[in-house]
Amino acid sequence: MLKIYIPDWTDNFNRPHTIPPLYPFLNKELNNEELVKQYGDWILQWKIVTSIEQSDVVVLLYEVGYYYKYKKLQELIAINNEAIKAGKTTICWIKGDEGITPPLKNFHLYRLGGYKSKNKGNQFAVPVFIEDPLPKYFKDQLSFQPKTAKPVVGFCGQGKAGLLKAGIDILRGLKKRVDHFAGRHYYDLEVLLSSTYRRNQILDALEASQKVSSNFIRHTRYRAGMKTKESKEESSRQFFKNIQESQYILCYRGAGNFSVRLFETLASGRIPVIVLSDNNLPFESEINWQMFPLVPADKCRNTANIISNFHDALSPEAFVALQQQARALYEEYLSYKGFMKHFTKRYTPISEEKPVAAISINQ
Repeated sequence: MLKIYIPDWTDNFNRPHTIPPLYPFLNKELNNEELVKQYGDWILQWKIVTSIEQSDVVVLLYEVGYYYKYKKLQELIAINNEAIKAGKTTICWIKGDEGITPPLKNFHLYRLGGYKSKNKGNQFAVPVFIEDPLPKYFKDQLSFQPKTAKPVVGFCGQGKAGLLKAGIDILRGLKKRVDHFAGRHYYDLEVLLSSTYRRNQILDALEASQKVSSNFIRHTRYRAGMKTKESKEESSRQFFKNIQESQYILCYRGAGNFSVRLFETLASGRIPVIVLSDNNLPFESEINWQMFPLVPADKCRNTANIISNFHDALSPEAFVALQQQARALYEEYLSYKGFMKHFTKRYTPISEEKPVAAISINQ
């Protein structure tokens, strides 16, 4: 049983800023059985307690950006000080591309991006909780690609950018730096680069290589600039069709230092080509990410050779098994239910107590 204390709980909560672990506990429309079906049975391991002394950990109701946006940083610091006095760890969560490292002590920070070189051991990468594509785009049936002589590398997305785009992105980064030092931008600063232009360079190099077969749909804008619900849905169908027809999918960071495409690839049972960018990956102590082709940041132009050598080393059986393992990793660790199961396990003290339904917050 994991006992959670939420110090800033309120019935009149600001829903967009609440954190993912609390979604089932804030959902008043479903009964317990429906909550378990939608969110997972890990919620039976949670008990929301009314005092910090009873708790195992302190969990904030809101993501960190809320406390900055609404000028409640001192409230956040006060919560953290209370947790420190009680000997409890404060669990913080960040949403969005850009992260924030709050001025706290004895806290764990869950974020999509971040930089490995700046991680002091208390930052944990979270996956993007995508809608499972299996029922919607694959009719609940994944087919796995057989090994071919030459690897087929897929990509569908914003993959065309020239020097003008690179210059615009750099100028935007410089403006954020000015705003940051002027106190107008409280998010962590990203490295000064154009990820779109870098992605363009990698795709150009792959298309020029004779060692891989490229299956690319390259747009100049995100989601090809689609605006309407219908056009976005068509864009998504094209995206997952491209994944289905490929063996490997290029996964490189976007505006934030993480790749949504990585989790979409794994959920689709395909092999991600992970271009490293000093990025943290989820569950690095549990998942052997080296089972997939990894491209060091300074070896981007050599991506085709890395994929080709990786592909050649796999037997036909191992090639299919790796695709199956990709889907299994998504289900076990990187889906919402899978992630929350392991998140809960991380903080649950060893106990012989049997799980009981403890879903409602009694504050």
